[in-house]
Amino acid sequence: MKIITLRLALLLLSATLISTSIWAAESSVMHYTQTEIKTIGLSIAKTLRCPMSTNQNLLDSQAPIANELKAEIFLQLEQGRSEAQIIDFMVQRYGEKIRYMPNLAPGTMVLFLFPLFLVALIAAWALWLRRSNTQTQQPLSLDTHHD
Repeated sequence: MKIITLRLALLLLSATLISTSIWAAESSVMHYTQTEIKTIGLSIAKTLRCPMSTNQNLLDSQAPIANELKAEIFLQLEQGRSEAQIIDFMVQRYGEKIRYMPNLAPGTMVLFLFPLFLVALIAAWALWLRRSNTQTQQPLSLDTHHD
């Protein structure tokens, strides 16, 4: 009797967990209007780099792969995926180079910190030049007596 009760309890618990996970999966699907799909799709296409065209985003590129990726973006939006899910899918498929603005990570830290370092270096150099110019100038005499 205890075994039957235990099995029944496990079956009930399993059914509850499965139905909860199905409900959670269904509730994470987004439902967009056609105008939202177009707006979000174009926004995503602007933020992703074309793998074939140099320095062009997916929106500007006319390469066949860019057209395929744009179609994939719109298809995933119609399936209810979010912008973050689509970008993550593209990064998994094509790597971090597909992003125009990469995430801050140890490998991309130089991209973010080098410009700041360069500005600080130029400011320090300009300050050093200014100080060295003021020290080398002769002070002007206030006495202008001519004999």
